[in-house]
Amino acid sequence: MTTATPHPCTAYRLPDGRRVFFKQIRPVRLPVTCAGCRFNNSTDCQEGFYGVRLYYDRTGRYQVGVCIQRMDLCMPLDEIVTSPKPAEILALREAEYQRLTARLCG
Repeated sequence: MTTATPHPCTAYRLPDGRRVFFKQIRPVRLPVTCAGCRFNNSTDCQEGFYGVRLYYDRTGRYQVGVCIQRMDLCMPLDEIVTSPKPAEILALREAEYQRLTARLCG
């Protein structure tokens, strides 16, 4: 079972019929962006990278974030699309897909 998060959840039914959900968090890191980050450890960065977030700043501009710990990594929408960030994210997702399908199929 999955919930509205990118991480899988496991549901258990208790003897009284109630269900309890447990979220599995995988340590996913962007290879370039997260490499030198001071939060890049299992204590300070438990969620890791799992997608981009869209924020609306005080000046009315959209900002794109890749980390819930580091708001300084946010970039204006028009700048992020021409930055190396999309290629880094796509490469990470492609590598994850290859790793997961190899494990399932082989």
